[in-house]
This record gives sequence, C-alpha cells and structure tokens, in this order.
Amino acid sequence: MSILLLILRLIPTILTAVQALEAAIPLPSAGKAKLDLLLGMVSDVYDSVPAMKNDIGKDHLVSLIQTIVQRVVAVLNALGIFHKTTA
Repeated sequence: MSILLLILRLIPTILTAVQALEAAIPLPSAGKAKLDLLLGMVSDVYDSVPAMKNDIGKDHLVSLIQTIVQRVVAVLNALGIFHKTTA
C-alpha cells in the first residue's frame, strides 16, 4: 500500500514536470528526448536517495513513471493542451 501512496503523491509532480518540459522544449517530434530526460532525472534522484531503495526498485519506479507520463501526455494531447506540429 505504501508504494501505491508514493505513486499517487508523485502524480502532481509528474504532471508539472511534463508541462515544464513541454514549455522548455517546445520542439516538434521531441517527445522521446523529453521522456528520456525526465526518466534520466528520476533515475539520478533515485540513485542519490538511498532510502528509496527500501520502498521500490529503480526499474519498477522508472517503468511506472514512464507509464504515467505516457498517459498524461496522451490526455493533454487529446484535450488539445499540447499541440502536435509537423516538422
């Protein structure tokens, strides 16, 4: 249950991070680079906080965040908040 609560608490932060990356890097077709940047930062934070290793495995955390980010982006795209452009 504590992992579920951890992930639920992370959702607002993930949403803010996705929006911040989109604002900072508004390039068309840069989604993979932005996702890689975000997941890399998550990995770096995980590595620097030893206590996290007791709660969840790194690969599991990164995978969960990746799935959440993909859902967030899909919803924001569907709502027209993120605008797809052609390069």
